[in-house]
Amino acid sequence: MKIVFLLFPIIIFSQSRTMTKDLNDVQKKIFMNLLKEDAKVSVFSVQHQLYLDSIITIVPKEAFFWQQKAMPLFKQRKYELGMEYLNKAVELDTTDHYKEYRAFIKCLFQKNYTGALSEFEELTKKYESGTVMDHPYSFWMALCYLQMNRFDLSRQYMEKAVAFGRKRDFVNPYEMFYLGVIEYETDNYSKAAAYFDVSMKYYKDFADAKYYKAMSLLKMNKNEEAKVLFQESKENFEKGNSFNEGNSLYESFPYQVFRFTYAYSEKYFK
Repeated sequence: MKIVFLLFPIIIFSQSRTMTKDLNDVQKKIFMNLLKEDAKVSVFSVQHQLYLDSIITIVPKEAFFWQQKAMPLFKQRKYELGMEYLNKAVELDTTDHYKEYRAFIKCLFQKNYTGALSEFEELTKKYESGTVMDHPYSFWMALCYLQMNRFDLSRQYMEKAVAFGRKRDFVNPYEMFYLGVIEYETDNYSKAAAYFDVSMKYYKDFADAKYYKAMSLLKMNKNEEAKVLFQESKENFEKGNSFNEGNSLYESFPYQVFRFTYAYSEKYFK
């Protein structure tokens, strides 16, 4: 977790010369002192927000600081307040960097799937190979469609995400996992199990993939094999082998398993 608190000052101190080029000596001194004091507090604290407010009065057109006000608020699930500041960052930004970040936030944090899709569709027209948070845009679009039960479109976009990775000699286990989920939800259990196997090939002991493969096996009347896999999934989950993407610390991903998932499903494996 130390990275969360250290990253902000490291980025800013490295960019401070550019950010302060139009300031007088007094403003520069105040700006640098504010950064130093802010580096001492948690990014999730009210003090951090107050320091950022002071910084923004000095450099009001720096989109980065508006985004920095938004980021911890989203991780505290204060979505409406965070979006207010992120919208300002998007307004000031000329690179679309914060626009793609906003599309991601709408998808994973806010669960505003229609809004996220609209933004990603606009971005895709400009950046066909665009990525955000370690995934191509199509991955996040696929999640939006999945959560809207539009499985055919979800499959289409997740396959695009997989193809994007394969062109770069990379297979992402989460993308394969979601292809399995899509097949599971559309009653293609054998195909779902095969995708979960591929996911586990690239993420050994992935509890979520084992859980949904076990559920798929049940649907295929392979009860004994399903029971064994369900138990393995529980054990892997307890060891922390579930979703480990950076933002899964703050927000659950679609179809992510939890303790209550196992408690509820136990009856199927007796």
